[in-house]
Amino acid sequence: MNKFIKSNLEQQYQPLVSIITVVFNNSDCIRNAIESVVCQDYPSIEYIVIDGSSTDGTIEVIKEYQDKISVFISETDKGVYDALNKGVEHASGDVVAILHSDDQFCNTCIVSDMINKMGESNAEFCFSDMVIVDNVSGKILRYYMANYFKRWMFRIGWMPPHPTCFIKRSLFDEFGMYSTDYKIAGDFDLLVRFFYGRKIRWVYLNQVSVKMAEGGLSNSGWKSKKLIMNEISCSLHSNGVWSLSIFQLIRYLIRLMEIIIKPKKDGCD
Repeated sequence: MNKFIKSNLEQQYQPLVSIITVVFNNSDCIRNAIESVVCQDYPSIEYIVIDGSSTDGTIEVIKEYQDKISVFISETDKGVYDALNKGVEHASGDVVAILHSDDQFCNTCIVSDMINKMGESNAEFCFSDMVIVDNVSGKILRYYMANYFKRWMFRIGWMPPHPTCFIKRSLFDEFGMYSTDYKIAGDFDLLVRFFYGRKIRWVYLNQVSVKMAEGGLSNSGWKSKKLIMNEISCSLHSNGVWSLSIFQLIRYLIRLMEIIIKPKKDGCD
């Protein structure tokens, strides 16, 4: 299948983008995630939804959009990274993006903006900023800025915001899929392999592209924080990246700054 189509607007060839949403029992948020994908103005999107056999009405919501979804799978899995791997395996696009069921794109131009940015710099990997918001009020609780990212920051457990990442499929082919050995840090481990496997071509887009609802595995109390610190240390060690666990305290100082600073413009409609 030809993975490039010609855009009447840009008069240039643009890649097919596979967007993957994984979900389990999240009927309250899944509609917002789906709506933010299907309303994108980018002309070539393959939308893949992987459900872990939800029982709370999530599947019924998804089926309302079946004509907009390219691949829908509902079956039990071994966790979020197993589900993500299923999505990547079914992706036929040249670029892969992950949008979890608690997330939504901030406006209708996000995919176009990310792909244009990648095209300008011939990048294999593109990321941007993200905001974490209160589930009820929509108030911004944390501004996950990525403009200051440097590769060495993996050593303190900091990485570009995963839900904003647009990734060339060829990177998965080269470095492998998400490791199911991790409960929380599988995305961190994947990016470590990308950035320390070789000098990949990456670019940052200076805008807020994703809005995430408060919560999630990595923000669920002290036990989860201890687990993610252990998993980050394990990932760095297994990938031959020197670090000390105590360095991760710097990551929480950065997080404090992200709570204090608010975006001048959040980029969301």
